[in-house]
Amino acid sequence: MLVVTEKPSVARSIERVIKPEAEIVALSGHMLNLDFPEKYSNWWNTNPKDLFHVETKWVIADRRAYESLTGALKGAGDPIVLATDNDHEGELIAYEALLTAQDILGKPRYMRMRFNTVSESELKDAWSRFEPDLNWGWVRKALFRQKFDLTVGAAYTRLLTISARRDGQNVKLISYGSCQTPTLWFVYERDIAIRNFKPETYYVVWALLDNKGVKVKVSTETMRDKAKAKVIHETARKAKDAVVKEYSLKVEDEQKPLPTDTDAMLRELTRILGLSSSKIMSAAEDLYANGYISYPRTETNMWVRVNHKEVLDVLSRTPLSRFIHYEDFSPISGKKNDGAHPPIHPIKPYLGKDVSGRIWEYIARRYLANTVGRNAVFERWKLSVDVNGVKMDAVGRYIVEEGFYEVFPYFRPKDLQWIPELKNGQILPILEVGLSERKTKPPSHLTESELLRLMERHGIGTDATRHIFPTLIVNRGYAVKKRRSFLLTKQGESLIKMLRGVDERLVTPETRRYVEQMMIEVESGRLNLEEALSQSIKIYEQLYDELSKRLIGH
Repeated sequence: MLVVTEKPSVARSIERVIKPEAEIVALSGHMLNLDFPEKYSNWWNTNPKDLFHVETKWVIADRRAYESLTGALKGAGDPIVLATDNDHEGELIAYEALLTAQDILGKPRYMRMRFNTVSESELKDAWSRFEPDLNWGWVRKALFRQKFDLTVGAAYTRLLTISARRDGQNVKLISYGSCQTPTLWFVYERDIAIRNFKPETYYVVWALLDNKGVKVKVSTETMRDKAKAKVIHETARKAKDAVVKEYSLKVEDEQKPLPTDTDAMLRELTRILGLSSSKIMSAAEDLYANGYISYPRTETNMWVRVNHKEVLDVLSRTPLSRFIHYEDFSPISGKKNDGAHPPIHPIKPYLGKDVSGRIWEYIARRYLANTVGRNAVFERWKLSVDVNGVKMDAVGRYIVEEGFYEVFPYFRPKDLQWIPELKNGQILPILEVGLSERKTKPPSHLTESELLRLMERHGIGTDATRHIFPTLIVNRGYAVKKRRSFLLTKQGESLIKMLRGVDERLVTPETRRYVEQMMIEVESGRLNLEEALSQSIKIYEQLYDELSKRLIGH
């Protein structure tokens, strides 16, 4: 028997847990890639548009892994066990291994081993229930993505780069991608909004009140008219006391976190750690491969296929044990289930304080917040007072019960203020009255967390690929990242303006979102792979013709 895994660490886990009488071959991701025939490798002697109609072929991407697998296949028994990661890309890697096996063995018998963690219990269970075939819907979707991204990306990148060099521009590469470019578009939109922002002056009259020793600041609505603001300020200054006209107190629950999916993990950890989502995903994948967490690429935020007793028993042997109160066990679920993976959760303790340790701790704390945490309880107050005929208001809130914030403190609100309860008609001494001149502020540059949320909302990429593109636009020179925010470069601005001048569909997210929907239809079997691929590529070919006319006149 031959077992094929996607990563060496997974191979070691299977060998340690199962101790199979089998040879295990560990790949390192994709062993094969799709590419164009050799005659299209010369950019200057081929027309980029021809790439829209070229049949791609499989080429060896990882020679070491390929030779290792082919050598093992020549002496392989029966069946071949495909134990790659349990997602679309893992399914495609399993398909690559199967294609290689078919070249050598003809029609080998194969089985699929599926697992979402490399824990001992899950690997033993997966070993006892091989599936008889691949998930061909996943294979079709992954093939669609690879073929589409190769064709469109190569055609546009060659056209842009060649035309720029012919115009005498000193550029190495002008890269285009149907996910990469809308990602840059979001940065461009925010940069332009900041650049075009014109601050406006406004005025606020305020008063500082004494509520049984607690200072409370109330203020008027904003005013654009400075003269009016001065009159109101003079009126308010004459008062020594404020009269409570309305006071209300409302109890509010803040729901504890849902189970952790990839998008939530990356959005939150980029805020917590200040690292790029690509670095966070790389560290999370290492944690998974070494058995510390479940598979980190998942759209699922409802509890499926998780033994909570096992997880809580693991966490009870860590410093987080003080937060585990079994009587509070009440996990909640969201509505998303990708049908492949459970939410991200801890599998075994990781006690290091490095980046991986901080990621593991976040995952463990979020798990506990969901399963044994309670909702946080706030009291929100609203106050309206009369200051010599001038109406002023204030609102605030404070925590009554910490709830899940005890174990998951990362985003605990900071602008909290408690005040003693008040009654209508109550008199409050005025400590100070002031008039403030302020200016409206521009929007801030996009953080990676905000950028990832925009990509998710507009359907750019998937949970498994979204983290790639923020780093990619920086590496391509189209944006820079300062502290935690993205700023547009001249090169990025020029590219967006030029493409937008041809057709907005080249930069806005709607076109790529349509392609992502086509992939879903192909995965479900509602659309034929080749027909859907042809239809999607045709849209970008038509846009390519418009761009080509702008750049080279034909």
